[in-house]
Amino acid sequence: MVDAELVLKFQGGEESAFETLVRKYMRDAYTFCLRLTRDAEEAEEISQMGFVSAYRALRGFRGESTFKSWLYRIFINHYRDHLRRVKRAEARLDVVRDEAVRRGPQPAAEGAELQAAEMEEVVKAKVEKLPTRQREVLVLHLYQGLGYTEIAAALGCTYDDVKVNLSLARKRLKDDLKEYL
Repeated sequence: MVDAELVLKFQGGEESAFETLVRKYMRDAYTFCLRLTRDAEEAEEISQMGFVSAYRALRGFRGESTFKSWLYRIFINHYRDHLRRVKRAEARLDVVRDEAVRRGPQPAAEGAELQAAEMEEVVKAKVEKLPTRQREVLVLHLYQGLGYTEIAAALGCTYDDVKVNLSLARKRLKDDLKEYL
């Protein structure tokens, strides 16, 4: 059953339709939140809060966007609220980032290439250093598989903003990772 049908069933009073939507998006929602927060507990909390908010607001959903992009907008909003509430965590991230920059790129042992796991950690660290909007667009596109229009709806921005931020994120990552490639 497609999302629009499930939404209509829920709006008509069939509570199990929302459970179906949750089961459908639960894993992707958690993964998305985990990529944004880089913390399992925070990701769990944000994804759960997002589904609670979606439940409360779904009766008023008008279908002006897809359910998926509407849902991701809720997760983005909870993530942004989380960032505002947890400035202390942001300060810790800044300290870690400053230390990584201070140390500079670490040469591979005796000319050996970085192992896949090590390279993944390097990429994750570089993604974390992206400006917030670029990181959000990149994560939604690459990891969550959303198209530009869906991302624009989820973030409340224009299609062109998505294109620009994705392009900037890719360019920055390419520049940051050239020493490893």
